Order: sequence, then C-alpha cells, then structure tokens
Amino acid sequence: MKNIYCTSDSFEADMIVSKLSDNGINASCRQKENFNVVVGKNDTEFEIFVDDWKADEAKKLIGGNGSERMHTSVFNKRRMMAIAGLICVLAVIILSVVSAIS
Repeated sequence: MKNIYCTSDSFEADMIVSKLSDNGINASCRQKENFNVVVGKNDTEFEIFVDDWKADEAKKLIGGNGSERMHTSVFNKRRMMAIAGLICVLAVIILSVVSAIS
C-alpha cells in the first residue's frame, strides 16, 4: 500500500476514497493523531492509501501527481497554530515587562 494523499479534512478524505473505489481502485483511509505541543491539542490527519501498482492511476484520478498537494493543508494548519502560539508567548512577555515597569 502506498500513501498518495493526506488531508486534515475527514469529509475530503471520504470523498476521495469514494471516488477511487467507484473507479475500481482499492483505497483505504487511516486516521493519524499528532499532538501539537505549542497549542496543546491534537491535529488529525487522514492518509489515503492505495495498492502500489494503482498509485499513479489514483493520483491522476484525484487530480495532479499528489505530491504537491500531500500534507499541504496539514502543514498550513500546523504553521498557523505555531504562529498563534508564538504570538501568545510574546503577548505574555510584553505584559510581564509592562507590569514590571509600572
């Protein structure tokens, strides 16, 4: 089995698996939990797997070669969460400095 696609949207994953199955490609979806330390919550990824010999056909069917779209939405979500965490840390530091000066 080869991982051809990854998304953080369960609805998107279900649609892709259905489309592949409707076209005769055996596809399965695996849920993967990742804990984000900065924000303190779990990120869920849905990875879609197909048989190795059907991977190229499946990628064409879902649009594109898959590699440029794989992990994109998960990466963007993680990046935004990391930025939000850094902003919170900076806000705490600024408030601490302001409180110490006053």
